Amino acid sequence: MTKPKPAGLACVLVLVMMLMQGCSTMAKIPLIRDLPLVPRAEEETGPVTPALGVGTIAVMPVDIRAGSPDAAKMIREKLAQELYFKGYPKIPFEMIDAALADARKRDEAAAGTMVRPQLIGGMIGVDAVLYTTLLEANTAYRYVYAPVSVRALFELRSVRTGDVIWMQESRAADRDYGVTKRSLELGSTKLFEDVVFAAVKQAVDKLPDGPGMR
Repeated sequence: MTKPKPAGLACVLVLVMMLMQGCSTMAKIPLIRDLPLVPRAEEETGPVTPALGVGTIAVMPVDIRAGSPDAAKMIREKLAQELYFKGYPKIPFEMIDAALADARKRDEAAAGTMVRPQLIGGMIGVDAVLYTTLLEANTAYRYVYAPVSVRALFELRSVRTGDVIWMQESRAADRDYGVTKRSLELGSTKLFEDVVFAAVKQAVDKLPDGPGMR
């Protein structure tokens, strides 16, 4: 009978020791079911603005404390546009103004006075009424530049309770440059429109999305 060679025995012993060491190491590794549960990382999101529970908004004519009727008209038109982009359906100004005139006639209220949101809401079937006050609308002509500023207050009232459910005051400013006063006047006219739009967008961006965005 052939005796195993010493080298062969040494190899076998080394293999046996490696297997034993491997088994010992594996025994120390926890099973998947024993591993602690690590919560899954979530994507970072910004703060969620709570919904107002409003589906339709009537944009009232702008109350002018400072500025011009043209600025007030621009604000109202931009408001309706931005609200539409936020998911609120457009309510025709003709419908709102007709209801407003009728409501003032019923209450014998003077033009320019605020009509209760409950009354307007009941007449045109909306959930809320948006009142805007134009507080500042200035264009000052200096030597070679013309600063433009617009400031407005926006109040959204519930037609059910009449309470303010959202309010925002915004201000936007910019300046135009020109060599002559005529060039400043031409440039600041377009700039004024841009500043009005910026003030409106600044406010509406902070309004919760409407039903069309959900």
